[in-house]
Amino acid sequence: MERSLDLTFNHCLFALFLSVYLSPLSLAQYEHSPDQPSQATHAPKIQVRLVGTKKKHNEGRVEVFYNGEWGTVCDDDFSISAANVVCRQLGYQEAVSWIPSSKYGKGDGRIWLDNVYCTGKEATLAECTSNGWGVSDCKHTEDVGVVCSERRIPGFKFDDSEVNQVKRM
Repeated sequence: MERSLDLTFNHCLFALFLSVYLSPLSLAQYEHSPDQPSQATHAPKIQVRLVGTKKKHNEGRVEVFYNGEWGTVCDDDFSISAANVVCRQLGYQEAVSWIPSSKYGKGDGRIWLDNVYCTGKEATLAECTSNGWGVSDCKHTEDVGVVCSERRIPGFKFDDSEVNQVKRM
């Protein structure tokens, strides 16, 4: 009986040690509220814009400014969650839809992202998973477009209004 109590006491001490020792690590995992976009430290700083043949300012082909040049995003595995990330990055509250097959015209130059997967909680498209920057088997006939809601995020300001522009091509 004494040995059993000794083992139980030792297990309790060990569990207490682990909870005290590991508590800062477990708290670090929950720094961000589950309802707020996270800000990954490893994600590169990018800009996004909506371009192409369109009727409204809140729709167009998605282009990304990365490594000093603009490029497009392929529609493979794109989703409404990814569209929500793009729209929020542009200052809109949410996406209404996403459009495949270069409906807003074919881009030129690099196809920066392919097989983009977002949860919808990301603060920027760069935080979503993908094949990697510039790794794509797409053609510009697969450039993705989005339609953002017309509702703006209150108080939203672009990081760089000259780069992060909406333009008509």
